[in-house]
Amino acid sequence: MRPRRFTSRTRARKRAVDTIFEADQRGQGMSAEGLSAMLEARKELTAAQTPLPAYSISIVEGVIGHLSQIDDLIASHCTTRPYDRLPAVDRAIMRVGTWEMLWNHDVPEITAIDEAVRIAKEISTDESPAIVNAILDAVRENSEGAIAAEAALAAAFEPRDDDFASDESDDELDQLDDYDDEPDNRFNHVEDDTSTG
Repeated sequence: MRPRRFTSRTRARKRAVDTIFEADQRGQGMSAEGLSAMLEARKELTAAQTPLPAYSISIVEGVIGHLSQIDDLIASHCTTRPYDRLPAVDRAIMRVGTWEMLWNHDVPEITAIDEAVRIAKEISTDESPAIVNAILDAVRENSEGAIAAEAALAAAFEPRDDDFASDESDDELDQLDDYDDEPDNRFNHVEDDTSTG
């Protein structure tokens, strides 16, 4: 049986994996800044390149925007070896799969895992598809908690309406400032009272 051909979406995922993998190979893959620099470099066309698909760009930008959460989630489910000892291509595949599962609501979770496994079969080692599948499935099972934790964190740093003083309260603060500038005569008055008694 002939293998299924890659769809345009799958090709876009693979190009995103390639970009993230290349950043890793150049020592830039563990920081958002390094991944951003690689993405900008991949957007510039040379004679040997085809344009980076829009969905590839969206994926890499999504991974950059959630890099620490993605890496923490994947690392917490690595049981056979530490996260930084996994093949770089597998890390890239799982970063893409994790972003699609948790932050791209247009892609069903199971589709994101299937696509990641399919890419792993195509470009990684013989054992990689099973590892990618197991880790991403574990991430999927814990995805609700990860999204809830991120939402709580975002809410904690979101400015509230009562964080900003109204014009009226600004006037009140100005009046307090004026009061502070006036000399305090209370103690002089007390001293005068004691001297006459």
